Amino acid sequence: MKVEISYFPPEKIITEPGLKATYPFEITGEFKYIVEFSCYIDGDYTDAHEEFFCNWLEIPNYYPIYSLAEIYDFQLEEYEELFKMQNIEFNYMKGSSKDSFFVKAIIRNPQQFKQYYPYLHGNGSMLNLSLWSLKQDVFSLEEREHESPYPVKRTKKNRTRLIKLKWIANTLIATLTESSTMFWVGHDGDYIAAFSNDENFSTIDSLQKIMPEKVELVTDYEWE
Repeated sequence: MKVEISYFPPEKIITEPGLKATYPFEITGEFKYIVEFSCYIDGDYTDAHEEFFCNWLEIPNYYPIYSLAEIYDFQLEEYEELFKMQNIEFNYMKGSSKDSFFVKAIIRNPQQFKQYYPYLHGNGSMLNLSLWSLKQDVFSLEEREHESPYPVKRTKKNRTRLIKLKWIANTLIATLTESSTMFWVGHDGDYIAAFSNDENFSTIDSLQKIMPEKVELVTDYEWE
């Protein structure tokens, strides 16, 4: 199985929230390495990426895994049923919109991760937040002021003007430490980005050493 990866320099990443932010969440703390794992395995978009990540994370030393996903209210029942069937600890909080929730889960073994991975990736494919971290709970929520990217028309006393809407909502903060490794399901679920301070992520050769058998990493693109 050939898995394409891309390295990105942290200095090119905009972690502060706003229109120019690189990711739809805020990152605090330093991180050395950003690696994107393509979900097009051997050139095809298949469920092979599920096999790859589940096999990789079979190592007990990666656990517990902490995950956080923002889901819609109509998904709550399905997620709760899964968590109860798999004995996964979880809690949820109000999301960034009126019909969404942040769900935090603690995954304690490879079997639980295998059952939950399709939900994490599927949620990311819907352009919702879907993340997990190894051994550390790096996720928190803070109330932040949000502003609409484009102005809208508002009329008052027969006068119309363009304004940007503002509101207060929970915002995901990922706080990384010197031993953190975090994964985010990228746009449309096409790739999964890893943010890490682990030296194993420093080069393709060192990363290859912690890959499952029969997995060959190939470089798709690397920033100069």
